[in-house]
Amino acid sequence: MSTPENLREVHLEDLIVEHLASSPLYQQRQSIDYDKGDAAQPGSLLDLGLLEAFLQVTQPDALQKLEKQFPGRVINAIADELKRLIVRRGTLELLRDGFTLRGVEIKLAYFKPARGYNEAHRKKYQGNRFAMVRQFVYSVHHKNSIDLVILLNGLPIVSMELKNHFTQQNVHHAMKQYREDRDPREQVLKNMLVHFAVDDDAVYMATRLKGKATWFMPFNRDLKNPPVLENFASCYLWQDILQADTLLTLIQNYLYHELVQKGANGKEETFIFPRFHQFDVVRRLLADAKANGAGHNYLIQHSAGSGKSNSIAWLTHQLANLYDENDQKVFDTVVVITDRRVLDKQLRETVLRFQKMDGVVAKVDKKSSQLLAALESGKLIVVSTLQKYGYLKDMAAQPNRRYAVIVDEAHSSQTGEGAREMKFSLSSTEQLDQALVEEKGQELSDDPVTLELQRLQVARGKLSHLSFFAFTATPKQKTLETFGIPDPSNPKGFRPFDVYSMRQAIAEGYILDVLKNYTTRKTYFELVKDAAKDKRFEKRKASRLLLKYVNQHEHTIRTKSYIMLTDFVEHSFSQIAGQAKAMVVTGSRAHAVLYFREFQRILQEEPETFPFKVLVAFTPFTDKDTGEKYREEDLNDIGNADIAEAFKKPEYRILIVANKYQTGFDQPLLHTMYVDKQLGGVGAVQTLSRLNRKGPKAKQDTRVLDFVNTQQEIQDAFQDYYQTTLLDEGTDQQKLYNMRHELEAMGYYTRGDVERFIDLFVRQKAGSEKLQDVFDAVLERYALPAKFFANDGKPLEDSELSEDLLTEKKELQELQQLFRKRLRAYVRQYTFVTQIISYVDVELEKLYLFAKLLIKKLPYEPETLPLEVMEMVDMEKYRQQEEENGSITLEAKDGELEQSGGEGFGPQGEPEKDMLEVIVQELNEKFHIDFKEGDRVIKAVKESLQQDDNLAASFDNPDVQDSIKRQKLKERVEDALIANADEFLGFLSKTEDDPAFGRFFMGQMYQWFAAQRAANRPPVE
Repeated sequence: MSTPENLREVHLEDLIVEHLASSPLYQQRQSIDYDKGDAAQPGSLLDLGLLEAFLQVTQPDALQKLEKQFPGRVINAIADELKRLIVRRGTLELLRDGFTLRGVEIKLAYFKPARGYNEAHRKKYQGNRFAMVRQFVYSVHHKNSIDLVILLNGLPIVSMELKNHFTQQNVHHAMKQYREDRDPREQVLKNMLVHFAVDDDAVYMATRLKGKATWFMPFNRDLKNPPVLENFASCYLWQDILQADTLLTLIQNYLYHELVQKGANGKEETFIFPRFHQFDVVRRLLADAKANGAGHNYLIQHSAGSGKSNSIAWLTHQLANLYDENDQKVFDTVVVITDRRVLDKQLRETVLRFQKMDGVVAKVDKKSSQLLAALESGKLIVVSTLQKYGYLKDMAAQPNRRYAVIVDEAHSSQTGEGAREMKFSLSSTEQLDQALVEEKGQELSDDPVTLELQRLQVARGKLSHLSFFAFTATPKQKTLETFGIPDPSNPKGFRPFDVYSMRQAIAEGYILDVLKNYTTRKTYFELVKDAAKDKRFEKRKASRLLLKYVNQHEHTIRTKSYIMLTDFVEHSFSQIAGQAKAMVVTGSRAHAVLYFREFQRILQEEPETFPFKVLVAFTPFTDKDTGEKYREEDLNDIGNADIAEAFKKPEYRILIVANKYQTGFDQPLLHTMYVDKQLGGVGAVQTLSRLNRKGPKAKQDTRVLDFVNTQQEIQDAFQDYYQTTLLDEGTDQQKLYNMRHELEAMGYYTRGDVERFIDLFVRQKAGSEKLQDVFDAVLERYALPAKFFANDGKPLEDSELSEDLLTEKKELQELQQLFRKRLRAYVRQYTFVTQIISYVDVELEKLYLFAKLLIKKLPYEPETLPLEVMEMVDMEKYRQQEEENGSITLEAKDGELEQSGGEGFGPQGEPEKDMLEVIVQELNEKFHIDFKEGDRVIKAVKESLQQDDNLAASFDNPDVQDSIKRQKLKERVEDALIANADEFLGFLSKTEDDPAFGRFFMGQMYQWFAAQRAANRPPVE
């Protein structure tokens, strides 16, 4: 039975044509007046009739002038010039800029101006001629045709191949047709702006045909297009995107050519047509800002792989030229903010690419003075890091100016002091006073100090002259509440303005799923139970510090280093056509230095096994115990060169990091990650997402080896950000008052102290030497009483105190720690809560200014445990064991973040304390494993090696190469294992089945035996 007529492919074609034919500026062409050229000089399949009709309506004077030079053949002369120029300049440039023929300017399209859309503009705009051509024959060589082509003023710009599920064909058949049956060398196909593969459910697009290598991108409204009542799910294509107004907007403001790096030998030009979510979010943001003006916040949750930089660039340039219905400019300047220099450079370059006229974008890449000059001169677009605003104060404030602030990677830095400094820099005194009176309902104080504090506080909140457009893939609670919109399904909650989810980005192939190959390992060690067992310790603190000691122990670092390097060689080194790189994520800067030194040692000892180099990245620090200073430039062999740039070089394959390059770092060759750090929430997603960039075609997957976190912990972290992230409710605005009350109740300071400080700091602008008296009074109350000190002022040792005094001292120290934590919590909460509260209370601002400086004055002692406790760890019983191996699966559901509870600091019970013996027992139950067999094996092997005279002679001979020594040692170890096969067969099997363990074991044996021979060797006289 044949397919009914109304279900055939032609029915979809009819539907599209009929709909477009009824829309403004469109017509259906039945008889086409083509200029096809010939086989020797192919034309562009121009529709001369459409071109002439457009020119007659919009540019009759130009035609009249050209008639004198080309009597009787003006349109043909214009077509001849177009055929030459379109090959050189492309359709997009010609449509935007036109060309000049014999001194006469020819426009090929007219666009709506940003403002002043008067009758003259309207007439020219309405003179544009769109046409649809069915079964478009695109070659002079054959009769092959494309289902549907759209022309603008005679130039073909859009092609479509249409399929219908009812005929058992779909969008994939349309893509196959483009790849295999459409010759990409045909000039008309090269000239088109976009090619759509369409069926009744889905739409895909390509901007350049390259035969079988043609890349089609999804152009759908969501992961799947939602159903539409009595219409195809793909109807938005012809009802929206293909409408004349929309296509002209895309041509005018979105489409562009870009040069991208292609291998090491050069660059390749690519043509950018926005993906649906990019175009949709930008125009929705523009429409909202145009309707509602300045003073509104927008949160855009767009995953990695969303093309965020381009979305920001499109939004930036159009906001800079946005006018309301009364032709009034909505924003005077668009400010683009990042908080990292690497992102700042990348984003600035992207925004500059869209610049149509020189000087529109201010280049702020060095000093704050550049930023100040750009703001004072009224530049339309300013791209800068957040940190530069901290130096401006109110110097940049210009009266009555409105700003659109676009925030890249919005997170906690945008809810803190840096954001307040930026707002203050962009706000004039008049604007702050207006906000106080009109938005906060406050009277301006007659007291200069109080008025200054009022202005400081109001500058933290929402201001009617500032709109924020905040982009992030991983919004935190504070980000959702600060920039999000009310959630219609939850009156108390917040949600993003727009979402392009991680799930969609993975499904559409723009990023890789970093959870597909996720292996966890577990640490096992043993604690000696008979050490200091009669002492009590804070349970969480003791456990944490003991684990920190184990994790930074030389033996631990060596074991994990061998595991990582062996794993990289075995599983990752040959990936991505032998270019794969790895990142080691450590828990601290000291940790990173230890790993780097151990990696370097192993690489130098075994260059044939590990033929590559490593880099380390961290901010400078000083070791508290030794006083030694560490800088990454002193360890790396790249001088002062940029680490990210050096890591691109093929010889550098592993980058060890400590709180650097875990966000915003884009290295497509990064394939593997070794995690030796506790991760959770946003941090887990941001860190692991460094792997998800697609990069070269050879990059098909990723690999994670995690030494700390469980698969369940990682799954919980990612689940919140897999689809839309919601916040269940807003912050209790009374929280600050409760926190202030609890701080005052501790008795370390009084309100009088705060007032004296404000008088000196704000009214008198006093220096730090005059503030000292205020803080000294607080520190005197904070300090321990004199009974805990000797006559010379030195603190008494715990052993010199009675049991009662020791107990009292511990309690006082715990109160000190609690006060310091609460003070920090108030400062942190204040900078956020004042962005969302609807009132002004300068008393809260006073305490904030006071607390922020007091924190720096409070003495701080690092957390330590007695040496005797550290000596409890038996590192000979340390082992690493693989626990989980496989894929972590996420559910297709939205994540909901819960607002942190409590009216103030939350419950603060006494720290849980326990006898050290109990702590040891619990840790052993968690981390201990039976090593008796392994211990016997190692002991027997060592005895066998010590009795081997030939092996000893090899090690004692300086002329024997190191690689030969290693091979001989490996053979003797295997002989020793085999000689005791009955008892040691399992151990031997483990060295073969687990290459990392085997390599580590042999390395340990080598170092031990080399040390033995060196100790037995007689001294050189």
